[in-house]
Amino acid sequence: MLNRQKTILSLLSRVGRPLSPTVFVKLVFLLRQETDFGINSSFYDFVPYRFGPFSFALYSELRNLRQNGYVATEEDQVALCGRTIELVQAETEKLPLAVQDAIGDVLSRYGQMNHGDLLRSVYTRYPWFAINSELPERQMTLLPRPRKASFAVYTAGYEGKSVDAFFNDLLKQGLEVVVDVRNNPVSRKYGFSRLRLREIAIRLGLEYRHMPTLGIPSGARAELSDFASYQRLLQRYERMMLPKHSSDVTILASLMCQRPSVLVCVEKDIRCCHRSRLAETVARRTSLDIAHLT
Repeated sequence: MLNRQKTILSLLSRVGRPLSPTVFVKLVFLLRQETDFGINSSFYDFVPYRFGPFSFALYSELRNLRQNGYVATEEDQVALCGRTIELVQAETEKLPLAVQDAIGDVLSRYGQMNHGDLLRSVYTRYPWFAINSELPERQMTLLPRPRKASFAVYTAGYEGKSVDAFFNDLLKQGLEVVVDVRNNPVSRKYGFSRLRLREIAIRLGLEYRHMPTLGIPSGARAELSDFASYQRLLQRYERMMLPKHSSDVTILASLMCQRPSVLVCVEKDIRCCHRSRLAETVARRTSLDIAHLT
């Protein structure tokens, strides 16, 4: 079991009562924002969603904990499963003291707040995460208006990011369309396979488009071993592969002139990703600037 999973089980153990899903997520969010979990890259990230700050990765792991018998199966509340409480307590006692202290600190400040007071507190101090909330508490908080991105050829790689951090960055940029330019959009990392990426994008109010012809087939990547081999592949992509799909490039260029859109692929290092060459091609056709997001 991962330490972040043990952390949320420890929180449930120490709070001592069933929590509504909204309150549960807010307490985990406060762990992220107000303790040393904020510098822990393996902990949960959050995006502004229908009920304020939300983590798709957290909910995915909560489902797994339910299936494995650690968390009760009721969907309208979050609580430890009675028959595994002793096992959970034994596991969570192995957490570092700093983690246990952080949980205790958040619960001492927020654990006894009622639902409405907790939401108002979170929305007031973290207004960005409340911009998409549908709850009444949103109306009582002065919130920033999300800005719309200027037109440019945006690109982003998700390597090293959780799906929540990745989408939070796109939303902050004011982008509207996610253009997946992977030829084979599969991933072992939660949230980045095509169907899941599309689902999350739509739930966050973004459009998702997959343009596989603008990617590089997996077979062409078989001999990649160092920076030089990447550059040879990208040159071949630009000179030989991309010209075969000129009509799709035209469609992409038109889209980027109409709506703020981002080319999405895997690699963090833009020098080793075909989206850099694709962006340059689109920029030449549109006269738009290129913006590689980190």
